[in-house]
Amino acid sequence: MSLNERVNLTEIVAMDKNRVIGRNGDLPWAGRLRSDMDHFKRTTEGHTVGLGRKTYDSIPEKFRPLLKRENVVITRDLEFKAPGCVVIHDPNVLIRMSIEKEIFIIGGAEIYKIFLPLTERLIVTHVETEITDGDTFFPELNRSEWRQKLLFRQEADAKNAFSFSVLEYIRIIEM
Repeated sequence: MSLNERVNLTEIVAMDKNRVIGRNGDLPWAGRLRSDMDHFKRTTEGHTVGLGRKTYDSIPEKFRPLLKRENVVITRDLEFKAPGCVVIHDPNVLIRMSIEKEIFIIGGAEIYKIFLPLTERLIVTHVETEITDGDTFFPELNRSEWRQKLLFRQEADAKNAFSFSVLEYIRIIEM
């Protein structure tokens, strides 16, 4: 990669107040935040999504691969197959792909951690709850490295079990 080539990675994630993103291999609020799922779909459709094997496995089979998106599954398992997806074993492949087009990193924790140092934009759903038995976490963010903007707020209602806010974080790049 030359100095004038920039990666175009966006991490998109929903987390609770303590950065919990998963519990027992699933989203803690699976099926209970309709507006956030609709936002995720609108934001990522037409793009490439990068996800780890565990995240791929957590998606119900009837929804795999995610429609209207190129799905790139990152795994160390050289035998892994994912019908309708591109399977890669080296994160650098996805980094090279991101020079040509925007890639949305959609999880899980290990994948977020790998790509966070190269990511210039985050789209974070801050779910207003505390999951006490969560076992998967988004990496710690140094908030001073990011400028944030509220995209929208959703109050709890019949389709959304919890209130939440969606924020966009843009990395502050010092020249």
